[in-house]
Amino acid sequence: MNAGLAAPAALAPVSWQLQAAEDLRMLERLHAREIGSAVLGQLWQAGFPQGLILLPAGQSEAGAVRQRMGALLQAMTAVPETGRPALDDDLAADYAAIYLTHSHRASPHESVWLDDDQLLLQGPTFAVRAFYRHHGLRVANWRAMPDDHLCNELEFVALMLEQQRPEAALGFLRQHLLQWLPLFTQRVAERADTAFYAELATLTQLACAHCADLLQQAGVDAATVPASPVTCGMS
Repeated sequence: MNAGLAAPAALAPVSWQLQAAEDLRMLERLHAREIGSAVLGQLWQAGFPQGLILLPAGQSEAGAVRQRMGALLQAMTAVPETGRPALDDDLAADYAAIYLTHSHRASPHESVWLDDDQLLLQGPTFAVRAFYRHHGLRVANWRAMPDDHLCNELEFVALMLEQQRPEAALGFLRQHLLQWLPLFTQRVAERADTAFYAELATLTQLACAHCADLLQQAGVDAATVPASPVTCGMS
């Protein structure tokens, strides 16, 4: 057991799960769009990532990434106005390389990591879709952001926690998100050109893993969903 697990357990179950959902939605927003120096300043002023319940202070690795991200945001916020355009350009280029052009070969899609041919919109995508549909959900804009995109997967776990369906949240973390997120994180850490995105990936992995640990500690039974037999078509 990790040292930081005891603190959230003292909270009412619904209370900590809602806080965990807020953490995941925050991380989703940071992965979903290009981040500039203005947003970094807002994060620093808001005390990010100190307030994340899913980044326990008593866990050495989480404490280290918490310290590194805090120091990084402080340093970036201190960049003089004349240096902001270059900082914004670097962040934009790195975001594009990870999430848009995939030039870092660090895809934010589960299928690329778990499919034998490392392709988009393959079996893992449909397995994720089957999980969503089993719980009455669908991705409306899958052409722009497929079901197995990191942001959609984070949002699904958050939604399950908000709806007090922790079994689905834990099942999805185990069956999907945590199967490939460590691979994504390692690649981003190795190839990102900015420390911000490297630390963001690490922070996200630790938060998801800790969320699963907390749910397991609370006695939640993971609910899994069989993979969809459909292998083509995106109806």
